[in-house]
Amino acid sequence: MTPSTNDRRRFLMGKGLQTNSTPSSESNSILPSQSDPENQTYLLELTRSAMACQFQILLNADEQHAAAETAVSALDLVESLEEQLSVFRPESQITRINQNASIQPQKITAELFQLLKLAKQIWLDSNGAFDITSTPLSRTWGFFKRQSALPPEEEIALAKSNVGCQFLRLEDQSVYFEKPKLELNLGGIGKGYALDCCHQHFATHNIESYLIHGGHSSILARGNRRNLEAQGRGWQVALKHPLIPDLKLAYLWICNTALGTSGDANQFFYHQGKRYGHVLDPRSGFPVQNTLSSTVLCPSAAAADALATAFFVLGPEHATEYCQQHPETSFMIAKPGTQHRCIELHVYGIDPADLEILAPNIKLVHY
Repeated sequence: MTPSTNDRRRFLMGKGLQTNSTPSSESNSILPSQSDPENQTYLLELTRSAMACQFQILLNADEQHAAAETAVSALDLVESLEEQLSVFRPESQITRINQNASIQPQKITAELFQLLKLAKQIWLDSNGAFDITSTPLSRTWGFFKRQSALPPEEEIALAKSNVGCQFLRLEDQSVYFEKPKLELNLGGIGKGYALDCCHQHFATHNIESYLIHGGHSSILARGNRRNLEAQGRGWQVALKHPLIPDLKLAYLWICNTALGTSGDANQFFYHQGKRYGHVLDPRSGFPVQNTLSSTVLCPSAAAADALATAFFVLGPEHATEYCQQHPETSFMIAKPGTQHRCIELHVYGIDPADLEILAPNIKLVHY
């Protein structure tokens, strides 16, 4: 698999992928387990390019006869969703909304309506830290086209005036913009939503054990990897170090949950010695400072994606307040330590037995 430059994609790598990669647009190969050879089992791996990243499905090869065909149709579904949700597709629902929703309400599918409602609810619950209308800010800072530079404050203020889900009206399965220059971008929630749709597809075909990811940054795991090491614990993923690309931060076991991550390790610039990353606080209009990465676990992959961004903006204290109101949600937030390349890893709601720290100079802070 070709490495991606997107920081959200680089932060997570499934353990089953660490010894094998496939550059083709779609692959169907058997991977040996890394457990004891005498207890060796096999994984079926299918990969396809979609949504500007690689989507990959891992299945226990001997679990169900039709699993491969079902996985291929799930990847077909991801491609179909990209056609509907991408701002870069001229015929997509999102493009049509952005072009016309300030003129008159736009009728949309029930599925997209529910996704927009979820995004707006997370915006509300996070006090605006996650906002699907923040593209004007990303464009002003140059991150939208990877031509970043420090903009004048008046340009930031102008962009911020056209941002905010308070201007997004959702009624009667229709979308209406109360600001003429409002625009939607589902890049912070779309891959997770695609994983949730794949999960529903697998459920209808009675496939119970699998791991699927979009670009390593959005992961959904169900059931268990069938090998001696797993022993009913689900699937193990490796968290990448946010400061040292070739170093693993930790192993994490996940089962019947989704995981999303956000970080700015690979898209940033310096101005007069100050670092500016691409994750913006839509409330201030400026890049977030003093957060390295945010990883969130919760039942929905779409929500995990959105909350990873929200928690990156909010920080661990406010993220804890959210989790106390939503007990199915947990997180790990990495912040700079007091010494060079040291990290404070703030953890809430994760069983210590499911987390194995691998990197040196890590200070655990539990909430």
